[in-house]
Amino acid sequence: MKRFSYLLTLIVLLNACTKNDKATVTGTVKNLGNGEIYMIKSGNDKIIDTIKVNNNQFSHELKVTEPTVYMINFGANQQPAFVIIEQGTTTINYEMNVLNSLQVKGGKEQEVYNAFINECRMDFNSMDSLGKIAESNMENQALIADLQKAFFKIDSVVKVKQKIFVEQHPKSIASAFLAVNYLSQNPEKTFDEVNKIYTTLDKSIQETYYGKQLAEMVTQLQSTALSQVAPDFTLNDVNDQPVSLSSFKGKITLIDFWASWCGPCRQENPNVVAAYNQFHSKGFEILGVSLDDNKSNWQQAIKKDNLTWTHVSDLEGWDSKAAKLYGVQSIPTNFLLDKEGKIIARDLRGADLANKLQELFQ
Repeated sequence: MKRFSYLLTLIVLLNACTKNDKATVTGTVKNLGNGEIYMIKSGNDKIIDTIKVNNNQFSHELKVTEPTVYMINFGANQQPAFVIIEQGTTTINYEMNVLNSLQVKGGKEQEVYNAFINECRMDFNSMDSLGKIAESNMENQALIADLQKAFFKIDSVVKVKQKIFVEQHPKSIASAFLAVNYLSQNPEKTFDEVNKIYTTLDKSIQETYYGKQLAEMVTQLQSTALSQVAPDFTLNDVNDQPVSLSSFKGKITLIDFWASWCGPCRQENPNVVAAYNQFHSKGFEILGVSLDDNKSNWQQAIKKDNLTWTHVSDLEGWDSKAAKLYGVQSIPTNFLLDKEGKIIARDLRGADLANKLQELFQ
């Protein structure tokens, strides 16, 4: 009898120690009938779950070790949505072609996220309305310009609310996700700003996936701040020969992040070419780092834009090791280094690059 009691106690303890990582996503997609929807893991668009919908209903199981944000794609021309999947059941209801019809009920993290969405509901509705007006008046450039100003004005209000919400919910993974989203869309973010947001979060949240992404931002911004020695990296050039940033030491060097598919980059290239032609003989060098994933397109753009300096790429697109090392969130982005390899300026556009070089070489 004692042996049976011991075994029973052991089983209970083992069950208690076994982490249940099962999550169920269920719901309806009204007016879809039979089809498919897709769950894409936020931060890793290579992880995609295809979910079958039968008679407007679906059910899907997956494993999550911690509450995880997924983007739900209901199909072409449908409004995608973010949901936080955690252990247990998450219910999603959506009506095709009906804006803001999404309803999500899940665990405590989803409740926190819902609270933020509800707080910004009127702002989102206003932004959606501006988008609809723009779609119907694409040829009216004056109106489009006014709509963009109105859109960005509302967007700036949402960003302020986002930042305040994160500060008010430091023990939520939803807050860490919102913080990553907010900061990723801010090309002018500083080390102090990111570090303040990161340290505001509870230590348990800092250890989550999104907390670690914030920690990476802190490290990147700290290592690429003005006066810091630029982190070294080695990538292959167009002839598949390795080139290291450190080999440019002793020259005023511009690290120029760009890509053949980037319209603003291609528009900026004539300014970079002019600066190179004017100051190269005085000791100015450029290391072009491409975020291309197609070598032919990359080489053609170099030739067409007459970019006669050194170019490197690992052809990994946004997964470029150098781009991640420097925390590049948008392109074009550039970093200007002095002869010792220290960062002395960044994101010099138009005449600003030539003016800075004139100052350095006078």
